[in-house]
Amino acid sequence: MNHTIEIALVALAVIVVGLIYYVMTKEGEVSSQIRSIAKAVDDLHRELFVMDKRLKQELEIITSLQESVPREQNSLHAELGREVNELSVPILESLTHIEESFSGYKEKTENRLRYLEERIRNLSLPTSISGMDDEKVIGRYNQGTDIDTIAKELRLSKAEVEFVLKINQLR
Repeated sequence: MNHTIEIALVALAVIVVGLIYYVMTKEGEVSSQIRSIAKAVDDLHRELFVMDKRLKQELEIITSLQESVPREQNSLHAELGREVNELSVPILESLTHIEESFSGYKEKTENRLRYLEERIRNLSLPTSISGMDDEKVIGRYNQGTDIDTIAKELRLSKAEVEFVLKINQLR
């Protein structure tokens, strides 16, 4: 029995050594996997740090651009305003000159019109044409008498007879 106990103890020792070897092997594999995971996490932290740093730099650039854009816009607006003013001043001066020319022309035309109106008022109809003569001229013209005959019978000029007919829209 001693021998069986020895075999049992040796077997037990082999099993324990085998278990210890198995545990150590597995612990090494797990430890290796944990190291690779730790390294991957560390690499991710570095990449995140670099990305965070780059993001902050880009945000600073964007912020500075956003701050400079209104200044640029204001300067562009001011420059455009100056250019428009420089272009519009000669046009405005030309328009003022044209307006003055038209005003002078308008005054001359109005003066001429007043002069013509006064001259027309001063014109008088020939004294030989009266309401009675007009009725006689119209009556004879409606009867078919020609203008020369009407002028001779009523002792009027041919122009006076034509004038009466035109006024009354018969000719």
